[in-house]
This record gives sequence, structure tokens and C-alpha cells, in this order.
Amino acid sequence: MLNTDDLKLAKGVKDWYGKQAILRNYVRDTLRSIFERYGYNPLETPIIEREEVLSFKGGGEIQKEVFRLKDQGRRNLALRFDQTVPLARFYANHPELKIPYKRYVIGEVFRDGPTQPDQGRYRIFTQCDVDIIGVENMAAEAELLTLASDAFKELGLGDVTVKINNRKLLDGIMDIAEIPDPVKIQAILILDKLEKIGIEAVKKELSEIEGRPLSSPAVDTLIKNTVIQGNNHEKIDYLNGIMASNTGKEGLQEIRQLLSYCNEMDFDFVEFDPSLARGLDYYTGTTLEVFLKKKDIVNSAIIAGGRFDNMIGDFKGTEVPIPAVGFSFGLERTCMAIESIMSDLKETTVKLFIIPLGTLAESLKIAHIIRQQKINVDIDLADRSLKAAMRYANSLDIPFVGIIGENEIKKEVITIKRLSDGLQNEVPIIDVKSYLERNGNSKVGLE
Repeated sequence: MLNTDDLKLAKGVKDWYGKQAILRNYVRDTLRSIFERYGYNPLETPIIEREEVLSFKGGGEIQKEVFRLKDQGRRNLALRFDQTVPLARFYANHPELKIPYKRYVIGEVFRDGPTQPDQGRYRIFTQCDVDIIGVENMAAEAELLTLASDAFKELGLGDVTVKINNRKLLDGIMDIAEIPDPVKIQAILILDKLEKIGIEAVKKELSEIEGRPLSSPAVDTLIKNTVIQGNNHEKIDYLNGIMASNTGKEGLQEIRQLLSYCNEMDFDFVEFDPSLARGLDYYTGTTLEVFLKKKDIVNSAIIAGGRFDNMIGDFKGTEVPIPAVGFSFGLERTCMAIESIMSDLKETTVKLFIIPLGTLAESLKIAHIIRQQKINVDIDLADRSLKAAMRYANSLDIPFVGIIGENEIKKEVITIKRLSDGLQNEVPIIDVKSYLERNGNSKVGLE
């Protein structure tokens, strides 16, 4: 027999039930609808991958957080830590796929890293991921930002800030600081902590890189050329004046092109941030993060992603880049943000709760008829009193109850009561759907 401690959840995971589970389904369904509206098709990949696949493109920092296991054949396996690496592995195995290949996936990923539940950071979390393979120009990024804008509007999340940068540009900035190539990725991973730990702590870590600590002039130059004040055009002009490497100039031109698309779309919420690094080392060009402007709700990015043009070619064993770009909505953080602004989330998906009064057999048949009208119906199978059944329906915030006694059976009606205000009418069974639609008081977005 298990004791109370044995029944506790593992650290960093959570049961989702009631209104939170309903909200998660609503967000998933909303995003799925938007993804398909933009021409993305679903893909499902296993949560278990060969360890060498995830190790090949994971990078040093993320490898510390990978859940590893062995099967009964003693083969090394691992749980996916994102949706991008499995996509690249899949595409590399399917040369018959046409480009552009646009796919979405909504599924769980796993990281054995620090947890922060109050900011939606768990060991198991859901990424709602969209990617485009085969488009080299910044129109792909522009479409993704348009998709994100539509999603935030439909989810009612209000104002957001999109931060963009470019790994090629960051590479050029590091060349200015004379940071050697073997240290660049490590420096990028440290720079990614800027918002979390602050400038001074980042400087300290950069100057203490094991084996290749950066000099004070190199650190100061890097910070000076990434933490830049001014609007987007002023930042671009400044970097254009100091950029020497062709790679850096190419990255700066891609930033210009993306901002040009954003201007065409009247997107005034896009901010060029040269310090934006992203903590995964497979990015090759654009990087982006999306934050709520009200950071007191969720101060971490709700969307994050970027361009990974080398990953698929690396899996295929060629040196030919295959353009690819995408991002993920974090389901947990998205739901946290919605919960903070919507106080009337539903506790149940049930629209009508049928209460039989000595008519259970007949009521089961009637419930079946109403369900065929695409209405969510529950029925009291516990044979409780009317008062007890009403109390149960109220506790779950079910909007309507349908009372069926002998009189209703004879007249082929249901006595429907709206619990919010007591409105009550006898309704013919064939008219239940239209009656509920006319008199519904559904809660925003979740009905």
C-alpha cells in the first residue's frame, strides 16, 4: 500500500484538471485553427528519440537537461527537449517532401532543468510549434509574426512586444570584440542570460569562461555593441557604422528586410534587440521572442524561436544549407496570461445538465437525442433529489439544467432553467439547441 508521500507528484510536473484543462484545450484548438488557416499541416513525431539524434544538435547547455533512458535492448534513448530537432530529423528522412514544407505540432517536451511554476516553467511542458522549411527570404519570418499577431488577438492577450535579432549579426559583433570562434557559442549562451541576471553578472561570467576567459576590453566591447539605446533605425545605423565582417553585414541586411515587411504590415510592436541571443546553439539567422507588455503577468517569453538553416543539412550529411525557420508558443505561459485577464473561466464543458425525476430510462434516450444536435449534455445518473442535483450543477457552473419528470415525458418537452438568473421554460426536445443558443450566457472563448 502506498503512503501519502508516495502519491506526491514528481518535482516540476503538474496535473491539469477543471478550468485549467478546459483552457488548455481551448488554446490548443484556437492555435490549431490559426495554424491551419495559414497553410500549416500537422506532424506528429515520437516523444522518444535516439540519444545521438538529440545530442547531435542539442548544444552543451541543453544536454544537461535531457532526460535519458535505455530500452530493454540497452539502446540509448532520450525524451525530446523541443520540437525543432525532431522536425529536422523527420525532414532529413523524407526527401520526397515538397518545399516549402509548412508544418505544425502541438505536443509535450521534456527538460530536466530548473523549474519555476509561477512563470510556467515545468519539466514537462507543451510547445505549440510552427515551422517553414525551404524559404530563404524574410517573408517566412514576416508570415510567422503575422500569425502570432492573429493568435494573440484571438486569445485576447492584448499588447505584446516582439524582440528580434540575428545570429549572423551577433557573430559580426563578436568579431568586433575579437572573440575567438571556439568561444562564440559559449559567449552567446551567457549573453542569453542578460535579462535574467543583469549586465554585471553577464560580464563576470564572460570573463570567467573556462579555458578561454574574455578580456575586459572584449567584454566591454561586446556589451557596448549589443546593449544599445535608441529606436530600431538608430540601432541599425549605429551597427552599420561599425560592422566589418561580411557575415555581420548579411545579418544586418536581414534585419532591415524583416523590419521592412513589418512596416508594410503596420506592426509597431517589433523591437530590434542586438542582445537577444536565445539559449540554443543551432540558430543561424533570425532569432525572436514575444513578451506581454504587462510583464507583471508573465515576464518570460510566451513565443520563442528562430532560423536554423544548417540543421537539416547536417543531419543529411551535406554542407548545403536547407532554409528553415519557426517558433513555439509555450502553452503553459499562454494559459497563465489568459487566466490573469479572464476571471470567468468555465469549470466544465457541459452546456445542459439533465435531471431525471423518476424518468432515468427516458431521460437517457432524450440526452442521446440532444447530443446528436452537437450539444454537450450530462445527466444525473446518481438518482439524487432535485435540490441536490441543482446544487451539483451550480457547483460546476453549468449554465442550464433540464428537468424531465412524467409531465415532461407526456408533453415531449424539457423544463429548462438558466441557473444564472432562474429563467425557466418548457422547451420541445427538437427545439433545445436553438433555445440554448438564443438564451446562452457562454463565457468568452470557452464555450
